[in-house]
Amino acid sequence: MTSLLALLAAPVGAVLTTLIGVFVGSIVSRRAQERHWIREQQAAACVRVLRESSSVLVDLSDMDRNRPDDIPQGVLAPTTVDWRPWGEALGSVNLVASRDIAAAAHAIDEQIWRFHIAIRRGLTPEENWMELRGRVVAAQGHFIAVARRHLSLTGEPLQCLDGRPAPDDPIWQTGRHTGGL
Repeated sequence: MTSLLALLAAPVGAVLTTLIGVFVGSIVSRRAQERHWIREQQAAACVRVLRESSSVLVDLSDMDRNRPDDIPQGVLAPTTVDWRPWGEALGSVNLVASRDIAAAAHAIDEQIWRFHIAIRRGLTPEENWMELRGRVVAAQGHFIAVARRHLSLTGEPLQCLDGRPAPDDPIWQTGRHTGGL
């Protein structure tokens, strides 16, 4: 009987070891897949925030450029911005992203709303279009830095985010306001 147990111990041990290995491997694999899925969802939400916030900036530029001359400064013009895509982008980042990334998206939202309200009532002579737009762009830059810290493999910050000429560059001295998109 002992020899039978001795004979069976090795194969039974091997089977148990294999089963434990498969079980542990499946847990590790599932966790890795979940992390990968979450990372993909966060990256997609961040891309959407950047795309939609840039789209809102274009809409705000059009709204300012097309403001009817017969509406005096201080009187709110009707908005021409479709807020649904921007709201959906914020909702998706709120759903899947870290608290830091969501807070950075909310900072973009705050600056967009401030810019929108200023454009709706008409910019005062003291307000600088490029400066107001620059606050949104700065919030976008902060958002990118936070998202890179969480999502990039290296987490290294970028040195610059675009090649746009400086606000005091003579290229901006044309058009209705002192700035473009």
